[in-house]
Amino acid sequence: MKNYIIGIGGTGAKCLEHLLHCCSAGLGPNNLWAGMVDQDEANGNVSRTKILLDKYINLRSNLRNEGVNDLTKKSTLFKTNITANADAVWLPMKGANPTLEELINYNLLKPEVKGLMDCLYDPDELKQNLSEGFRARPNIGAAAILSTTANEDDIFWSQIYKAIDAARGGEEVRVFIISSIFGGTGASGFPNIARRIKQIQKDKNVSANFHLGGALMLPYFNYEVPEENMEGELYAKPEEFLDQTKGALQYYSKLFEHEPIFDQVYVTGWDPLTKLPNFKMGGNLQKNPPLFPELYAALGALRFFSEDNKISDKQEILHIGKNDSNDILWSDIPNVSSNLNSKNNISKLIRFAFTYNWMYGPALTGSWSKIKKYQNENWFKRLIYKNTYNTDTKACEVGHERNQEIISSMQEYCQDVLTWITDMQYSTISNTDQKMDLVASDFFAEFKEKNDADRIKIKEKLNETEKNQFDRLINDNKNLKLLNVMSNICYQKIEKDQKGLSVFMDTLFRSCEQ
Repeated sequence: MKNYIIGIGGTGAKCLEHLLHCCSAGLGPNNLWAGMVDQDEANGNVSRTKILLDKYINLRSNLRNEGVNDLTKKSTLFKTNITANADAVWLPMKGANPTLEELINYNLLKPEVKGLMDCLYDPDELKQNLSEGFRARPNIGAAAILSTTANEDDIFWSQIYKAIDAARGGEEVRVFIISSIFGGTGASGFPNIARRIKQIQKDKNVSANFHLGGALMLPYFNYEVPEENMEGELYAKPEEFLDQTKGALQYYSKLFEHEPIFDQVYVTGWDPLTKLPNFKMGGNLQKNPPLFPELYAALGALRFFSEDNKISDKQEILHIGKNDSNDILWSDIPNVSSNLNSKNNISKLIRFAFTYNWMYGPALTGSWSKIKKYQNENWFKRLIYKNTYNTDTKACEVGHERNQEIISSMQEYCQDVLTWITDMQYSTISNTDQKMDLVASDFFAEFKEKNDADRIKIKEKLNETEKNQFDRLINDNKNLKLLNVMSNICYQKIEKDQKGLSVFMDTLFRSCEQ
């Protein structure tokens, strides 16, 4: 089975961020192509996801390098083989400062057509610089997307053509789209990109083996807009989100009734709305925190890709809700499939990130002269020394540059994981009376001012008292102590055919399971 995911707009990019971490934890399919659509290429959330995507692909490649460092198929760590275009983001409108006026060649239009455009768009919308997105104007986004040509020469659309060709060849193909219903890029891109995909499918006369799914994000956040310096600017107005959503839902209700584009649609929102800590119209300063509803959308996508998910001939609309209106617990996180427990896998990844970042990563960092002090310890002898020993040079090569690069990259990624789960929990319930009891982060993370885009800081070092609080890291009734993990890696079975540093990485990952 071939799987494709497309995140549209800032919300789509953020949902993809959650999905990448879930794939690291072993919740994803065997293969996945990932792409994003956003007019605001420099958007901070899009950039963050692009960086994370590159990290995932590079780290997985280094850990699944046959004959050198190899996790093998038995390991679920970084299980999903994710691929992406060189530039993972498709821009509907090209150019440095694109405007709708330029796109439609407004000055060359016949008077009667100009009159029509003047009825549909006000002068500010026609002249607005759209390099930072469509500013929650789906009418602009729709015009931009529909004006583009979805041909095989386009690097983004070529993937869709390949997907449909694979389905025509008899292979099962699943494509999933994620966006908000209330933004500019997402609201306009979700139906129009989906319809284009279905049109290509129709043109190629493919009726079997191809399935299209999607996640629609209803309003789940808002923010305060500063009054100063906003006159004459087009921007997303949070007070209009609910009205926009109402209109959009009426549109989708009719669309799904008369034109069943999707096989499965996953719908989620949030009440009360999460208040974002800072307002930015777009660009690299727009760095919104990860939020819990986005995790729902990511898990919906992974459920769609699951082989357990037998897609019926009838269109399905799926919703999700919490068990309690005021508490967010591990039991509120749905499983991807019957054999993929979301809570177990995500919590295992978090424990792995903690132990690697403050225990084993620092121990393995540096030259051999620094690292060799651990050479007589059981975990080091069976997992590191034996698997990085070069028989030609008669030396342990854990300190060599190629190995140190992997060790450093993994530590950086572990810090990303800890920041992600901490920021999601902190930001989702900020300024509400809701409680989220997934992880305890007070002993390893520091919280900056709420208006700071980088509000979560992972501590560089932990003292012994802080390390010993590991047993309360995951908030559940089953506590795993740090000593349990350190003992597990000394006796955990080593999987056959694993090689190099990957032996240690997988063994530590499995040792972090409750």
